[in-house]
Amino acid sequence: MSNPLPAEPQPKPLSEFELGLLKEEYFFLQNTIEDYNKQIWVIKALGITGTGAVLGLMIQQKTNATAIALIGCAIPAFFWILESQWKHFQRGFYPRVAEIETILTQQCGFHSPSIYGNWTRTLKRIPTPKRKGYVWDGLLNSTVYISYVLEIGFLLLMAAIAPTIWK
Repeated sequence: MSNPLPAEPQPKPLSEFELGLLKEEYFFLQNTIEDYNKQIWVIKALGITGTGAVLGLMIQQKTNATAIALIGCAIPAFFWILESQWKHFQRGFYPRVAEIETILTQQCGFHSPSIYGNWTRTLKRIPTPKRKGYVWDGLLNSTVYISYVLEIGFLLLMAAIAPTIWK
């Protein structure tokens, strides 16, 4: 006599209370992610302002322009590290947002909300990145490093050509 294998347990439908909690959590997480974005833009703006200040100082102190530009490369580097930490913290919320969207679409049959899901599909991103951790989520995240690499490259270029510009 064989015992039939129990059927895979079907997820029970969510109660109105549970749906309400998921909705609140989802929009709280989305607002938190947006708040991180606002702070990240402030950090980027401060980094660019710092680079502009270095350029201004180079113009003012023409004889030391090369040294100022080289030392000034530290400013975007510091802001790069700061922004990468914020991006890393922000990305910690993404898996839960994706999980809630999966619950609402697959378990409840809803078509929305799908803010994160649509974003990942539109930008051809995978919900779970291949590489995880601070270095990949923050420091080497292309949305983080590109502006700082350009700023540092610009300052290095200015350091190289400053002696020929201001003889």
